[in-house]
Amino acid sequence: MSSLVEWRAPDGRPTMFQLMPVAAREARRHLLPLVILFAAIAIIGLVLGLLSPKTYTSSTTLLVEETNIIEPLLEGRTVPTGVVDRAAVAREVAFSRRAMTGILEAGGWLESTPDPRQQEQLFDQIVGRTEITNPRDNPQLIRISYTDTDPQRAQAVTARFGELIIQESFRTKERESRAAFEFIDSQVDGYRHKLNDAEDKLAAYRKEHPEVLLGDQENVARRISELRLEIDRSLMDQAEQQSQAGAWQSHLSREQSIGVAQTRTGPIQQRLAELQAERVRLAGSYTDQHPDMVRIRRQIGDLQAQLQRGGLPAIAGAAAFGPGASADRGRLTEARSRSMGSASRIAAGNSLLQQEMERLNRVAGLGSELANLTRDFEVNRALYQDLLERRENARLAMNLDIQRGGLNFRVQEPAAVPLRSSSMSLSQVAIGVLILAIAVPALLMLGWLRNDPRVRIPSQIETASRLPVVGVIPSATDRRTRMRSRNRFALATALIFVVPIVYAVALTLN
Repeated sequence: MSSLVEWRAPDGRPTMFQLMPVAAREARRHLLPLVILFAAIAIIGLVLGLLSPKTYTSSTTLLVEETNIIEPLLEGRTVPTGVVDRAAVAREVAFSRRAMTGILEAGGWLESTPDPRQQEQLFDQIVGRTEITNPRDNPQLIRISYTDTDPQRAQAVTARFGELIIQESFRTKERESRAAFEFIDSQVDGYRHKLNDAEDKLAAYRKEHPEVLLGDQENVARRISELRLEIDRSLMDQAEQQSQAGAWQSHLSREQSIGVAQTRTGPIQQRLAELQAERVRLAGSYTDQHPDMVRIRRQIGDLQAQLQRGGLPAIAGAAAFGPGASADRGRLTEARSRSMGSASRIAAGNSLLQQEMERLNRVAGLGSELANLTRDFEVNRALYQDLLERRENARLAMNLDIQRGGLNFRVQEPAAVPLRSSSMSLSQVAIGVLILAIAVPALLMLGWLRNDPRVRIPSQIETASRLPVVGVIPSATDRRTRMRSRNRFALATALIFVVPIVYAVALTLN
């Protein structure tokens, strides 16, 4: 028997397509090991399929109708959350220790009185076989699926999961509303103390500073403005009265310096006065060239000349003591009195203005503190009133949850006993194992040929040496080798026929 030449090609490996004929020849040469590997994989896979227990899956669907409690209670204070992942919440509830203990009891696992370690292992196994999701991405629906080897236990555990989720959800919602009420109630107590403190501080401040009230700063500023206007008016009145008094004083001084001589010619003086009055009256209507004006002017001149010829006046300074002078003196006295009154008002106004300015400075310092205290009191009172209303809403919500009115669960699809196994059937397992049993030897053969450095096809020599291959010398075999090959082929054929027979018997018995 000749063997293959151990000649290694320096260049690349042949492709899978080129190796297919070589693989067929090598498969015939190594048929028995490949068939043994095929039969072993097929038989072992079938045995595992027969030994693996059947699993059954039971599911139930819950419809959740929930009214959020926190959102209306804290409306305007916080931002409500978005869509709740109810499946995640249900998982947290279902896989809690309280719920898992009930599941162990429903599944009958507690009858064997497992120790805590065994219970933990059972917990992990149950969690691994349980699936809680939102079907069709509907957050209002919760689907609970549990897989077990016992269909009755699968149904019992699934139904118990649904009951426990509903019960624990009610308890959770009740705890949530109670926590909301207790929180708001604690805030009410806190703000009541704050309100009392603010009220006490405000009352003590008002008692300590009774002259300062909220808004006094505006009143004082308005009073200062009024006083300044009044002082300005008094100054104007004083200036006017002083001007009038000066005018009357000048008039009286002029009359006293001129003097009026009163003689025995009283009728002439009376006539002169009448003519002067007439001239004044006509001067408003006529010019000096008017005949009447000329006539009156001549008569006045004649009377004045006649008076001068009549001698010295009989009474000197009589005009100073006449009725006209007395009236002028009365007006002078009245003007001086009014001027003094204006001066008194100005002095009083300046004094009041100074007092109001001092009060404004005092109020500005005390009023800001009063405003802060008042503002704190008003804010605390508003928050306290708002929290009182919210506490009553929280109380109603808590009572509603205690009576299970704020959360509504409805079993949309109850758990049923599964009639068909959810695991793969034996026929499916057999088909998969046969495909695997055929694929593994074939892939091993191709992989071995692909990585074998020896020359397998003539093209490798032609590529390496750039010379054509003239011919191929076949290997020589003797009679013993041929006999051994026939025996191996017969054994491999028997094994190939045994595998389908075993599969047929197993599927029939199953």
